[in-house]
Amino acid sequence: MIYFLLRVFSSLPLAVMQILGATIGLITYLSSARYRGLLNHNLSVAAKKYGFTPAQWSSAMAAGMTFADTLWIWQHPKKSLEISHLDNSEEITSLIEGRQGLIVLAPHLGGFEIIPRVFSQKINATVMYKPARISWLNSLMIKCRKHPNMHFVPASLDGVRKIKRALKNGEVVGILADQVPSVGDGVWAKFFNQFAYTSTFPIKLTRLNKVSTIFVSAERRGLGKGWTIKSKLMKQPFPDDSVEAATVMNEFFEEMIMLQPSQYMWSYNRYKRPTGAELAPME
Repeated sequence: MIYFLLRVFSSLPLAVMQILGATIGLITYLSSARYRGLLNHNLSVAAKKYGFTPAQWSSAMAAGMTFADTLWIWQHPKKSLEISHLDNSEEITSLIEGRQGLIVLAPHLGGFEIIPRVFSQKINATVMYKPARISWLNSLMIKCRKHPNMHFVPASLDGVRKIKRALKNGEVVGILADQVPSVGDGVWAKFFNQFAYTSTFPIKLTRLNKVSTIFVSAERRGLGKGWTIKSKLMKQPFPDDSVEAATVMNEFFEEMIMLQPSQYMWSYNRYKRPTGAELAPME
């Protein structure tokens, strides 16, 4: 029933979906004190570091639009690719054709769900995801995300093995690495000048063989106009120290996010402490 309703909802034109999503995002921001508090705090932390004026309402609406983008991309795989533009396409094509393995690290910004679909047009793409706690929601996500040459694996030991195998085969792997990892899988590193528990798994992956790493974002161009996929190649290896390496990774994410700060998912509880993790360092 829920799948049917989502299909009906996402059958609307993208621009209409985005307007509805923006409305839902704004209503959520106004009605939920917890949601509003998280968004305001996280956005203000970034604004303080980079000296821009935080636009809370725009960010709340953009978060709703990201939800709408995701549903529309799931239900319109061909059309969504037609309205996606890949910057630095020659560089990315060269990296893929080199068959050395390519790690794609992306933040929760704009239409991030389109990123693995763009890459899967050229080569197999294996994407690691964090399963939803609600079983039916997780099943729905798996069903909706099915796409040729695209494989989703959970953040588990089996998923790690599949990610490493894909890299060994010279394929593309993708990770939304701005999520809070489980205890033991991360370190405390600065993200917009505040300590955030940061995954070390992507860093460890980059040290396998001669794989290349790029940071990618999917900026929303405007109502119904699709997305621009921007990328930045990492030219130097991560530092040996895990905290320094995680800090460098977060700095890359900051750079991508600051190109379109209102489109980032500021409502995500990025600075939470995982159960059992040591306390964050003192500022």
